[in-house]
Amino acid sequence: MGTAYLWLGAFGKAEAHFGKALELEEGLDIDERRAVKEDLARIQDAKNALVLKEKADSAAERVPLGCEREKEALESALELYDAASAADPNCAVIYANRSFARLRAGRSEACIDDGKAALEKLKEWPTARRAPKRPVLAARLDPPFLDDPTFKHPDEVKQGEVDWLMKHGGGNWKDLPSLPPEYEWVKDVAEKQDNAWIAIRKKMPKVTIDAIRRATSKLQDVLYSRNPRVIRAHLEVAIEENKAGEGPSNKALRQSEEYAEKLEVHEKEREAEREEERTEAIREIEDFDLDEAVAAVRSGVAQTGFGHGHPVERTRRRLFVKVLLRSARAHEAIGDREAALSDLRRVLRAEPENPEAKRRLASLVAPEPTPAAAPSPEALAPAAEANLGQAMPLAPTASTTQGEAGHSGPRSLGPGDDSAHPSVSSTAGEKRERRRGPPADEGDEDEEEKSTDHNSISQLVSAAAEYMRKNDYEGALQVYSYVQSRAKVWDSPLTELRVLSNRALCLQRIRGRLPELIAACNEALRRIAELRRDGGEGITEEMLLRMQSACLSRRGNAYMQQRKTEEGNRDLAEVRQVLAQIEELSARERPPPAG
Repeated sequence: MGTAYLWLGAFGKAEAHFGKALELEEGLDIDERRAVKEDLARIQDAKNALVLKEKADSAAERVPLGCEREKEALESALELYDAASAADPNCAVIYANRSFARLRAGRSEACIDDGKAALEKLKEWPTARRAPKRPVLAARLDPPFLDDPTFKHPDEVKQGEVDWLMKHGGGNWKDLPSLPPEYEWVKDVAEKQDNAWIAIRKKMPKVTIDAIRRATSKLQDVLYSRNPRVIRAHLEVAIEENKAGEGPSNKALRQSEEYAEKLEVHEKEREAEREEERTEAIREIEDFDLDEAVAAVRSGVAQTGFGHGHPVERTRRRLFVKVLLRSARAHEAIGDREAALSDLRRVLRAEPENPEAKRRLASLVAPEPTPAAAPSPEALAPAAEANLGQAMPLAPTASTTQGEAGHSGPRSLGPGDDSAHPSVSSTAGEKRERRRGPPADEGDEDEEEKSTDHNSISQLVSAAAEYMRKNDYEGALQVYSYVQSRAKVWDSPLTELRVLSNRALCLQRIRGRLPELIAACNEALRRIAELRRDGGEGITEEMLLRMQSACLSRRGNAYMQQRKTEEGNRDLAEVRQVLAQIEELSARERPPPAG
């Protein structure tokens, strides 16, 4: 029952049943008791680690991406993950979750190391690698029944055979042969000769008989422990009792010594067998091909292991994919493109239709953008204006995202440039530089470069609008992210604000990327606040309020999906206030009714 509870994840009940099994004095031999104790220790470690892991998961989930306390909160979560891994260093899930927390904290190298550790621990998960060994009857070395010198046989004849040892005729008593300490020479009254002797067992008082019986019984109980170290420790006491004449017989001591020797030989043989099993298990884990085990299509004529639908294999495959996706992001962050490509291809081998792996693999192998390849602004300007206006709804709508088939993503993102990747955000200094523009004394060459940048941005924004018109929000998101990271100077604050707002809209329509959506809304809201402090810079207050309402609505909806009810309700309440301000502005600008 304890094993069944363990498979169900009920560590508390499993611990209780294993503890009850150890409380029983009989029913388990030494090897079985040792194995149960080891399993119980592992269960207790896993139980303690689970508590710490859940606290760390909760702490990490409560951290909104991009908030001011993100770094401090992530450090607290990482400390809990460290404690959990110390409590149970064999848990793959702890390493996998800590790798994600380290990725969010910007520790790319540590994230990769945790990913490797998680994959190594996944190899140790149970699987049917080979046919089980045939059961072998355990060799139980039952202890001997010790000799008891105080035993009285009910048959007087047989008891007499025990009581006397030998006879001797002739000679002086001084010349008689030596006897065991429990025998003595007496004259044989049955013989007529005066020099006839017989060796008989000594007569002992009842106190001595009782003491010998207690000592012999105690030694017999120790033998049933089947522990040679305990037996040898008690033998020293029994030998001293024997010398005092109140302990087990010499024969009982010899029986105990021989039994202890047999147990020691048996222990050495079992230890050699266990060491061989451990070596074989390590060799099997080293030879185990995890990629092949979780692959969607396995090679070979016959394969061992659980089927793809088995709960263990489903969980192993899901964790395998998550770890590699995080590792790929970390490799991208440190500029190791080849390692990122390798991770993504391993993911696609396990899950050929994984959308994130396909999207990111396409972005990594895409060619560098060229201005000539971008569509002309004249051709896409009408569609861009129409879609940019639609990209700012007052409230989030249900996603009608279509599949990726039939729509190819934008081919304008560079594969090796980290600044072009959506996961690499600009610094606050770069944002201020984009708003201010370059110094005035940079010369004509910079003016020409600035003009070219505006032209390229206009073309890319138009292309992104075209992708949105076709409901290809993945492609539009990549273009908007590229524009946001590449733009040195914006042609107008309204263009920058529309790019930020439309990028958040794409993340909302794609779904499943709530942390990125919240971060994008935070960035747009910060820019709106800056523009409002600067007087709008040509953008009307009504336009700022409408964009603010859209971003707050999207962020509040994302919080609700994350079950952060307090933050979501706060954003939605602010949306209602902003809508009231918009209505008030509209009422002011509305002409009074005719006379």
